[in-house]
Amino acid sequence: MPGQSNADILREAMARWNDCKAGDLAMWDEYTSEDMCLRSMGEGQHGINFSSARNGREQMHSYLAELTNAFEMEHWTLEETVSEGDRVVGLGTTAWTCKATGKRVETPIVLVCRFRGGRICELHEFYDSASVAASTC
Repeated sequence: MPGQSNADILREAMARWNDCKAGDLAMWDEYTSEDMCLRSMGEGQHGINFSSARNGREQMHSYLAELTNAFEMEHWTLEETVSEGDRVVGLGTTAWTCKATGKRVETPIVLVCRFRGGRICELHEFYDSASVAASTC
């Protein structure tokens, strides 16, 4: 990662996440700070309990494990990044299938990340939480 811009780092991380289809949760350790904070549009409500706020890498791992236990990734496509200072906004789409119901959901997604020392220290994700919740019913 030395010499890469924060936007390059986010693009690399999201490409790896897509390529492994969420099968390598530990990959995120290379891109996040130990004290990272993760916030999600679902806020742990409406049947998407995994989306509750998380603080620290250990809690991020819990989020990822709960997400991948409930859903199987089809794709996570980062289409554009906008960067200024220590912030990077990623715009894309993602599709997952709920393992319990077999229902597929595809949604636009926006990541708002703050970087410190070349690692993500804050990640806020915004997506169609109503569609995700509906796929769990």
